Amino acid sequence: MKTVYLRRAALAALACAVSGGLAAPASAADAGSQKITLDYAKGKCGQTTLMAHSFTPTTLEITTSNNFTDDAKIDLNGQRTPLPDTYGAQTTRIDLGSPMPGAIPFEVSGSEWPGSTGTGCKGWIIIA
Repeated sequence: MKTVYLRRAALAALACAVSGGLAAPASAADAGSQKITLDYAKGKCGQTTLMAHSFTPTTLEITTSNNFTDDAKIDLNGQRTPLPDTYGAQTTRIDLGSPMPGAIPFEVSGSEWPGSTGTGCKGWIIIA
């Protein structure tokens, strides 16, 4: 087994143990799919570790607010998706398909601007 896969499996197992498992879908209507959320405001992410179930249709929803730069983006699986230049909350959706167990790295970046408290973040989506 390659080292990278072993690390991903260990990271996923550790994250599940620490979190006490994954939360069930919000309602029966959502039982066939799941959404995971990431908040991005003033150049910072609300969290850097996201959890999801494997083999389930998954959508990543990024809620952006107080983002006053037009070059903010999220890099995920080699795909760059721009984030809106906005004062109010706006949601960007990315379809992740039905991911296999493992860990997916992501990076949110943007330029530093007056009033920001950060210039982005790096994190993981843990698929268990």
